[in-house]
Amino acid sequence: MRFIIDSYAWIEYFKASEKGTKAKKIIDKEQNELFTLDVCLAEIKFWAMTENQDFKELKKILLSNSVIAESFSNDWLDAAETKFEKRKKHKNFGLVDAMLMVKQKQLNAKIVTGDTHFKENKNTEFI
Repeated sequence: MRFIIDSYAWIEYFKASEKGTKAKKIIDKEQNELFTLDVCLAEIKFWAMTENQDFKELKKILLSNSVIAESFSNDWLDAAETKFEKRKKHKNFGLVDAMLMVKQKQLNAKIVTGDTHFKENKNTEFI
């Protein structure tokens, strides 16, 4: 099965929290094909810096388990449309969340997250 592991899920995984344990089951399953968005990598670096974590080590773990999905200008333009539509229901739906949805369609993958913006999304593995 194909999954996009979002920043929320990776951070919980790195923290070894209860939610991280749920993400770990998906990440550790060798049959799964995993992706991480390039923008999520930046969010994880920011978290690592604020929490005084070794980002190089976290990145090594992330890259050994997933492929980085690059975002291009057309993807961002599609994400702007998705954000516009989602903001009709969710006032603070962000552009990165919209990009996750764009890439989800492109990659035909489920999103692994604990972000409540995705609770209604049928293609989400909620941790």
